[in-house]
Amino acid sequence: MAWQPDEAGLTQILQLLKESQSPNNEVQRAVQQKLEALNQYPDFNNYLVYVLTKLKTEDEPTRSLSGLILKNNVKSYYQAFPEEVKAYVRSECLSAIGNPSPLIRATVGILVTTIVQRGKLVTWPELLPLLCQLLDSEDYAVCEGAFGALQKICEDSSEQLDSDALNRPLNTLIPKFLTFFKHASSKIRSHAIACVNQFIITRTQALMVHINSFIENLFALSGDEDPEVRKNVCRAVVMLLEVRVDVLMPHIHNIIEVCCTCQGTTTW
Repeated sequence: MAWQPDEAGLTQILQLLKESQSPNNEVQRAVQQKLEALNQYPDFNNYLVYVLTKLKTEDEPTRSLSGLILKNNVKSYYQAFPEEVKAYVRSECLSAIGNPSPLIRATVGILVTTIVQRGKLVTWPELLPLLCQLLDSEDYAVCEGAFGALQKICEDSSEQLDSDALNRPLNTLIPKFLTFFKHASSKIRSHAIACVNQFIITRTQALMVHINSFIENLFALSGDEDPEVRKNVCRAVVMLLEVRVDVLMPHIHNIIEVCCTCQGTTTW
């Protein structure tokens, strides 16, 4: 039978979440102590993920706060979580990757990458295949949520993505990311570039074998309408100039154009 919260326990935790948003420092300290004390109960983290992913009656800041408290618990105590709690938290995260709320999606993405950091991808074998599958969803929220989670994983656990133990997922991920450089959504384009950018400085082989395709797609976005996309293009070119100037030399005119774009980007 699937885990269900006890109403009294849920009410208590919601009250603490509300109080923790108080501007009063004394109240915040008292709440922090109570939340810390609740870690002695094995299913406390079930309640936190339940509030984040399922409790639509609560406001989004409260639900997000619940997820961030859970993130901190994962960071500090994940190895001590009972296996059934780990499984429930992972399952709820996967169910909420495409939440309609950008705030909830982002919080779930942060939680996912923290679990990957602490628990390792080898203990969550279904994660990457599911995220790759969700990238192809026609539902924007699902696609963006999956990309947001993948970007955080690329930033925080890049070495795991290129490990033999996982059969080098990057060999599949890099060409997949490149196909999204031309996506209709600028947010998705930005995610895709940011994901690939994580592997330039290390000259990761999975990227190097696609380097010409990467550069071609990159320069096609040098004049993109979205400043965040342009910033990621600029970052990529700067890193490529450092580690693979040889492949950039035939594109000198494009480089000049990108440099001009960077200078004109006031939010750089």
